[in-house]
Amino acid sequence: MIAKETQDDPVLQEVINHISNGWPSTASELHTPAVRQFYSRRDGLQVTQDCIMFGERVVVPERFRKRIIRQLHRGHPGIDRMKSLARSFVYWPNIDEDVESFVRQCRSCAAAAKLPRKTTLSSWPIPTKPWERIHIDYAGPVDGYFYLVVVDAYSKWPEIFRTRSITTTATLELLQETFTRYGNPHTLVSDNGTQFVSASFKLFCDENGIQHLTTASYHPQSNGQAERFVDTLKRGLKKLAEGEKTMTFQHLQTFLSVYRSTSNRNAPDGKSPAHLFLGREMRTSLDLLKPSSPRPTLVNEKQNDQFNRRHGAVKRAFNPDDLVYAQVHRRNKTEWIPGQVIERKGSVDYTVLLENGRLIRAHTNQLRHRFSDASEAVSTLNNQLPFALLLDEFQIQVPTPVVLENPLDELVPDTANVPADEDDGNQDVMTDDEPEVPTSIGSPEPARQGRFRRLPAWLAPYDLF
Repeated sequence: MIAKETQDDPVLQEVINHISNGWPSTASELHTPAVRQFYSRRDGLQVTQDCIMFGERVVVPERFRKRIIRQLHRGHPGIDRMKSLARSFVYWPNIDEDVESFVRQCRSCAAAAKLPRKTTLSSWPIPTKPWERIHIDYAGPVDGYFYLVVVDAYSKWPEIFRTRSITTTATLELLQETFTRYGNPHTLVSDNGTQFVSASFKLFCDENGIQHLTTASYHPQSNGQAERFVDTLKRGLKKLAEGEKTMTFQHLQTFLSVYRSTSNRNAPDGKSPAHLFLGREMRTSLDLLKPSSPRPTLVNEKQNDQFNRRHGAVKRAFNPDDLVYAQVHRRNKTEWIPGQVIERKGSVDYTVLLENGRLIRAHTNQLRHRFSDASEAVSTLNNQLPFALLLDEFQIQVPTPVVLENPLDELVPDTANVPADEDDGNQDVMTDDEPEVPTSIGSPEPARQGRFRRLPAWLAPYDLF
């Protein structure tokens, strides 16, 4: 078949003519472009049994070339092995290019091929200010809860919401709460979750002027800002809940507090998210280790002067032991109850002991001076305080009195252990006519209740009105 087709192929017949009669000195003297392609191989060409041979390889006419390629690709050996197999049997100009083109067009080879080499990294542009671009994603479920993660691309400030529903409505409610607090971002990046690509979500972004960008499906690297934080969140909660059955809301708050107040090497200048987002560092319990420094007290003098002129206010003050009337509000009624100032608490607040023994905290505007006659002289603080209040103030425990079931038991002699056969000669013999004398007097009285116990004054000292 190849020999017969070689005789009918004009290009190969011209090549056979040059092989038999000799080739021209230059390839430019050949007028047929297809024949010119054999010029560089002219030394290895020969005619055998009406076929052109290139070494041990037969030159295939153009009609059978695709058929030969399909035969070589029968086992889908791949480009390199297919080329190697072809070099052992057949030849025609540009055979390597034809093999590569055929393999690339094979759908079976393309479907089963390895992943292509990764393309060059194209990072998100660096924002210039906080809340310019945010990345959102859902994590979970963890113990039946999902976590909506919102991360600011500039400061790395995270917002996390724990929820049981991940619908579009639930997601928009959480985002509205966040945007009400911090404002609308310029750009929002998410994956192609159904809650993020719905018509309601698109309408929400359009109404608030937010550019919504979605990443490629099943390519979490495109939303790497949120994906990395989701991984950090999962590992952090797992560490906090070590040894416990479930992850609590307190674990989430502890994680957020530490993460926000810790320096982040991926943030500008390696500062903490709180410093970049809030413009200040967060105050935590670790700040108690630092020595405290006095902070100047700033007073709005202009506001104070304006209030004093408008209301005609005058400066009033009270001293300990001063007799006063205190304004007390009870059941929507106002009463002025006599009392005595115990101590000053702050600039305008006082602790007042009322005549009924109650301690209250009162403002200066709730106090009036009280004047007494000579018979009601001002006494010292100690003999004005109730005895029970003094006991609680100094934490003195008063033993509870023991109450007998029958108070007369101590007065009745114990005769239960006296032998019956002993007789002192004066024992009376009871007759049937004499009434029986009861051995106990009346029924036992109920036990008297002990002293009413209440919390010490230093735990609950005041009734605030």
